[in-house]
Amino acid sequence: MSALATLIDDDREVVVHATTGPDTFMVTADELEGATGWALKPEGLCRDGVCVPVRNRDALAAGGGIDLRAFARALGRPVAVEPEAGLAVLGEAPATLRGNLDSLVAPPFTLPDLDGHPVSLSDFDGRKRLLFAWASW
Repeated sequence: MSALATLIDDDREVVVHATTGPDTFMVTADELEGATGWALKPEGLCRDGVCVPVRNRDALAAGGGIDLRAFARALGRPVAVEPEAGLAVLGEAPATLRGNLDSLVAPPFTLPDLDGHPVSLSDFDGRKRLLFAWASW
């Protein structure tokens, strides 16, 4: 079924036209490029002068669209797709995340304190910080 869907990539939320089904999340090449910056070219998937060869082009581009799951596999990125809700989220490549962890540098972030006031990591620049994380699940 063709409908509007939301694609989230690099903290950007873009509404695209997508063909969705139980195992399908297809977008046009133009929509994919507009949402992610990646273009399908003869040499592979390309963005900002970097090209990733595509081994199975038929699995990636079929029926006039780009299969988002095959796109994510080609780039080595995780993807979460919920076709019924018209939602797809592309995660960071494990190599990128590994590099961030190895650097021991936390990304900038802001979270609420116990009173609901926003606190940013940068509020503590120049001081040592110890972060504790907890989740109920």
